[in-house]
Amino acid sequence: MNQHSTHPLIRDRRIMVVPGVYDVLSAKIAERARFSSVVLTGYGVAAGYLGEPDFGLLTQTETLDVARRVTAAVRIAVVVDADTGYGGPLNVQRMVRDLVRSGARGIILEDQRWPKRCGHMRDKEVIDAEEHAAKIRAAQEARGDAPFLITARTDALGTHGLDEAIRRARLYKGSGADVLFVEGPRTREELRRIGRELPGPLAVNLIEGGRTPFCSLEELCDMGFFSVGFVLSGLYAAARALQQTYAEIREKGTTAGLGDKLMSFDEFNTLVGLEERYAEDERYRA
Repeated sequence: MNQHSTHPLIRDRRIMVVPGVYDVLSAKIAERARFSSVVLTGYGVAAGYLGEPDFGLLTQTETLDVARRVTAAVRIAVVVDADTGYGGPLNVQRMVRDLVRSGARGIILEDQRWPKRCGHMRDKEVIDAEEHAAKIRAAQEARGDAPFLITARTDALGTHGLDEAIRRARLYKGSGADVLFVEGPRTREELRRIGRELPGPLAVNLIEGGRTPFCSLEELCDMGFFSVGFVLSGLYAAARALQQTYAEIREKGTTAGLGDKLMSFDEFNTLVGLEERYAEDERYRA
């Protein structure tokens, strides 16, 4: 497929593929790749903002800071991974209102106990389902009439099993969630059960090296999923590219061997809008 091709299921809007971004630059690149929406991943923000794992170290203030800068820089829809909402229902309401004001188009709220973990890490715990359902209701009230999607994520599969995860997801749907997300299915059969037993739209994340089996878009569509997140692919690709580039410079003292692995000076300046800034600057010159 060439760079202007689109997978048929995406083109026909039978499935939505959503890349993860972690800062303004990655969001601008995703927009340039013609994605209509992105997820601001907490895992990625923890890595890019703090240099730390997704281990409950990010604060609400830090997440909102990155979210405001990303939404101001791109025109596509930005859905923000807000972890547990950073507290109770009132904290969730503050988060939602701030995100709506910033222009974000959605939030993901998970039912882990703080400090949370990445959904594919060990030693997770979840709060009572009714406690998270209250957070979902609070988020629904806080968004008002704004075009703002609420995704309810449950991590109970890893702690209590699939039956409990499905029960919780149904409860969250009844509490006002627009999208349901059961984190960490480990087999195709678990994916099929989620697709059969839960009302849509349903989300799934595919993480390289994670617990969920990598299925084709055709398989996931047939199973009943609509939103497919490749939330860490860009982060991992960028980290590998930086690692290889710095190693090349250290070892050889030149970038001559990197060739087209590097974006050119002019291409990068186009990406960040240099000519637009020149044009604006000219307007204010005497």
